Amino acid sequence: MRFGYHVRVKEKLATALDEGSTAGCDTIQIFPGPPQQWGTPNVSREDIEEFRSRKEETKIDPVTIHSIYLVNLAAPDESIYRRSIGSLVSALKRADEIGAYAVVTHIGNHKGKGEVYGIERIASAVTSVFEKFKGEAMLLLETTAGSGTSIGHTFEQFGSVFSSAGFPEKLGFCLDTCHVYAAGYDVSSVEGLEKTLGDIDKNMGLERLKLLHLNDSLGGLGSRVDRHAHIGEGKIGLDGFRNIVNHPLLKELPAICEVPYESNGGKDIALLRSLENK
Repeated sequence: MRFGYHVRVKEKLATALDEGSTAGCDTIQIFPGPPQQWGTPNVSREDIEEFRSRKEETKIDPVTIHSIYLVNLAAPDESIYRRSIGSLVSALKRADEIGAYAVVTHIGNHKGKGEVYGIERIASAVTSVFEKFKGEAMLLLETTAGSGTSIGHTFEQFGSVFSSAGFPEKLGFCLDTCHVYAAGYDVSSVEGLEKTLGDIDKNMGLERLKLLHLNDSLGGLGSRVDRHAHIGEGKIGLDGFRNIVNHPLLKELPAICEVPYESNGGKDIALLRSLENK
């Protein structure tokens, strides 16, 4: 398994690779711009070329982009809905420019309109994204913890989105361990992990799983609380992550930790590597 962090982009794109290299990453995830602002900042051709060159030098691969937090593919508000689609198109274009593998996104909240409405809205948005974007990067929908009116905390919901959206060859998903645990899938135990993977295969197909977000959970099983913790410092625990990183259906996937690597010196990925069976 290739491990990494979500890292910062400072002055230039290539600084993210330097951050990742310093933290010991094999893979990284970045934002396309400020996560609480609409719009993808312009980047010069020189910056793009420097990023691609540093990516080769550092051997950090794959690189993924996480969409901004404002994206809501289930939004009843037409302005937010259209801006969300446009934001993902821009992020996917940026991914192609820099040689990133995929864009990961939270899929949205129906804001009280109901689950059926939300699922239909998301599927339509995904189709619109790929009608506008004809490049190579994939779009990965991320599992959620299930707070509020969010969509994406059950694999049945994902299955409904995937069966309705167009361009299935360009669409996958990202499994966040904190989110699915908080949503009620017990990935902390061998039996629970096997059941979770079985539910994924039944509803979407395991071949759609393209990326892991490895985060421990401060919230309990089924709590719907989205609070990330450093590896081994939450309810999933070291034994849970030992099972995950060694599972034959997961161990070839890239894995991103979304916790502050500065706060523990990048020990999360070193700890995850130590759990692998050699």
